[in-house]
Amino acid sequence: MRRHLLAAAILFVVHNAHASDDPTLPAVRVEASKPSRIDSIVTVEASQAQNRTLGGMLEHVSGVQNSAFGPNAGAPVIRSLSGNRVQILEDGQSILGMNAFSGDINIPFDPLFVRSVTVNKSSDTVRYGGNAIGGSVDIDSGLISRTMEDKDQSMELVLRKGFNAADAQGFRMNFNNQRNVSTNLQVSRQRISYYDIPGNSKAGVCNTRLFPATGGVNSALADSCQKEARVQQLYNKASQPYIDQFMTENPDWADGDFSFYTNSPTSVWQRRTYINPVNPAYVAGTPSYVQKQINNDVTPDYHHRLGNSYSRSSQVALGSTWFFDRGYVGVSIDAKDSEYGVPGFSMQNLSFGANPADGLPVGVVIKQQRYALEALLRDPLPHVERAELRVSKLDNTSGERLGSTRANDYDFQSTQAELLLAHQPVGPLSGVLGLSHQARDVTGSGALRYLPDVETRSNAVFLKETLDVGWASFDAGVRHERVDHDLQPSRFKTSRNAANTTLQDRSYRLNSYTLGSYVELGPLFAAKVRYSSSQRAPEINELYASNAHYSVMTQEEGNQNLEPERAKNLELTGLFHLGGFALSATAYRMKYENYLYQGHSGMQMANRLPLKYWKQTDTTVKGFEIDASQALDLGGYGKLNLSAFADLVRNQADRPDTLRAHNDGEYLPNMPTNRYGATLQWQRDSWKVQLSSTYYDKQKYLGRNVSEEIPLDAFNLVDLQVSRALPVRNAYIAGMEVFVNGSNLLDDDARPHNSPLKYIAPLPGRGFQVGVTVRL
Repeated sequence: MRRHLLAAAILFVVHNAHASDDPTLPAVRVEASKPSRIDSIVTVEASQAQNRTLGGMLEHVSGVQNSAFGPNAGAPVIRSLSGNRVQILEDGQSILGMNAFSGDINIPFDPLFVRSVTVNKSSDTVRYGGNAIGGSVDIDSGLISRTMEDKDQSMELVLRKGFNAADAQGFRMNFNNQRNVSTNLQVSRQRISYYDIPGNSKAGVCNTRLFPATGGVNSALADSCQKEARVQQLYNKASQPYIDQFMTENPDWADGDFSFYTNSPTSVWQRRTYINPVNPAYVAGTPSYVQKQINNDVTPDYHHRLGNSYSRSSQVALGSTWFFDRGYVGVSIDAKDSEYGVPGFSMQNLSFGANPADGLPVGVVIKQQRYALEALLRDPLPHVERAELRVSKLDNTSGERLGSTRANDYDFQSTQAELLLAHQPVGPLSGVLGLSHQARDVTGSGALRYLPDVETRSNAVFLKETLDVGWASFDAGVRHERVDHDLQPSRFKTSRNAANTTLQDRSYRLNSYTLGSYVELGPLFAAKVRYSSSQRAPEINELYASNAHYSVMTQEEGNQNLEPERAKNLELTGLFHLGGFALSATAYRMKYENYLYQGHSGMQMANRLPLKYWKQTDTTVKGFEIDASQALDLGGYGKLNLSAFADLVRNQADRPDTLRAHNDGEYLPNMPTNRYGATLQWQRDSWKVQLSSTYYDKQKYLGRNVSEEIPLDAFNLVDLQVSRALPVRNAYIAGMEVFVNGSNLLDDDARPHNSPLKYIAPLPGRGFQVGVTVRL
């Protein structure tokens, strides 16, 4: 009933959201992103909300969910796609690192001072290459000023106290000369020792669904639940009427409990007759053997407090911009580091019957330094309106820890450069020519490494053109890209189960293009259509991975003979606007050729990890998104914004072969579920209130891990934000705002179906943050 009520709310509840033809609701303001009116682009402005991860910040956007690899690692999942298929950028430059290969590695992210995040839900390969085949997410850090600030200096201080939420502190400063130089400084930190949860860390199905009615053990569920589950045949001492007297007197002759019982009142041993006493436990008609179901935890099942859920992170960043008559040049440097626990599972291969408390928990340590340059020059050449240059160097080291011992470390050294040349408009026609280069060196160390050392080079040229005649616009784009993976000398060894024998270099040439149009159909209606054909080269984990990869709870084996993916995407959107009311409905279909996925071999390796190989099959991803919004002016009672959304996605194999159908199923495992959401925002004078509710339905489209996935119950996440700007009579203080944020107010046992840890680590329970922001 709750689901149907929320679905009905889509038609009646709406909100004031300014999105590029895509009204999106949430807890944050959404505004237009130019120049494209055709892509599904949404910009989410920063707010006082508790944003633990980048995925958490964007999870109120229709079509975007949080990967939720525990409370401390969350990446955006766009229309069921993530990892190597969703490009993550900061200030227009990629920050994809180990987070694209391992779900437990979080995207370095500063939730206090990030200015906004722009999501392109459409394929963005023409601009950002194959790693944007499923869309892109661009973080505006606020470090580089692109316009001169109104005041010559300002400071923002933030203090937050968490109750089942992180404590956070930070300050941001800007100082400039009001002519040509502006500098920003940001410092922040977040800390939490643990998260509380509504009940047990392990889902109820870890006890109720391990032993199917048909017999045996659901081993895939047992592995996901970190359980020792087996069926033992035990002799039934009540099944035979007599106790064997000879065996009682000579127990060394016995082969087991069954040797001490017999159906005969007498027994003859060595020509001697023994009188067998009656078995007082005898029950006529009972079977000789009974089954004992053994269900033991390999890792602890925590109650009300999620073990190994600590988190610590910090950032120091500096950016400065020099403005001149025809443009600007900005440079920035920032350093982020974080350390956190991955709750729920352990790398330790505990034997049957061992104490789960002896397991060694998994921890993650991340250190990242980023150096960036951004420049804009107007009229640099004849017929060129502007030139934009972005250059960055990224050094990211991400590692897993086994207790206090290093399991593995991977260092990503990336250098990127992009040059954009926008030609002068020719009537209604405008466009840009782009050149991009990326060089990335990945080196690993540690006893539990699963990737070799690889040097990757990417070079591309692309062209995007837009014809805008006011009531209609048309755009087209094309990109040619070359990707080279070159193996470097290392001590990396493949496992005995590896599909690869001798590892070899790989090179790919990729071509992508897109076509689209936006048309106004009168004063109330508009429509847009978009078609793209995009290619993505296999990444190094898909080509070369081998050995246990604990972060995805899999023995992962790559295949260096994989072909590039090709996605043919069709996207249709209908729009309706009337006064403060807006309605948007989008349907999409993505036809993938050679879609890459991890296929289950049907076997288990050490540590109860399933053996999976990277494979390819044709796949179709399709779904829809509905967004509605309404703004109401209540006069003296303030302004009220109402909103609602619904989304659905299915990732389904086309004509799966027998092995795929049996081991992995027709649908992609861990697929995002249907959602229905509603948000209410009210503002009056210095008061702001926001209440949002998102209902996550029970998954109906189930994949397989040899056995079919076990779906978990639906849940509803309710969040609240209340803030008030306080009047301050002080010449040194420009403003002060106090606020309180509440998350998961219903204290639901929330386990997103797309979370790899859904059976062993729920989302945090009810939590609050109280805080103050002071602007000087």
